Amino acid sequence: MVTYWCTPCAEDAARYRAVIKALALAQGAPAYQAHLTLGTLERAASDLSEVVAALKGLVLEPVGIGETDVFTKSLFVQFEASDTLLAARRQLETVQGFRQGRAFDPHISLCYGAPPEGSAARRDVQDLLSKPVRFDRLIAVNITLPIETYADVMACTVAETFEI
Repeated sequence: MVTYWCTPCAEDAARYRAVIKALALAQGAPAYQAHLTLGTLERAASDLSEVVAALKGLVLEPVGIGETDVFTKSLFVQFEASDTLLAARRQLETVQGFRQGRAFDPHISLCYGAPPEGSAARRDVQDLLSKPVRFDRLIAVNITLPIETYADVMACTVAETFEI
């Protein structure tokens, strides 16, 4: 499978990277690149030019912090789905091999697995809501689904990067 991630610009990525690293350290887990999953294909697409074009100027407003029991969505920043993001998602859905999964839910996960209790990073998590996030790349990631363990996370590899 190939999953397509929208990744924040360098400045915004740095804010998320600090929180993700702190939480991963507290968990004894691997850190990973901050990303918003746009969708998954059965195999790499030969042409994503329309998807990349639809993502141009993508800026998303964070709307809250959420927690679930899902390993890859245990603590996350939820985003409002902009017209730009929804247009790009619709474009990706037209690509052969698009894999229907759970409902599209724009977010950036801050840790995989239960977040550590009483973590000092909680203040930093709340601070992520103070600014919109600008995205400047779409990254194709080779992935084996489902992702249920840290070993699964570490097995993901970047296949290609597209500037948006």
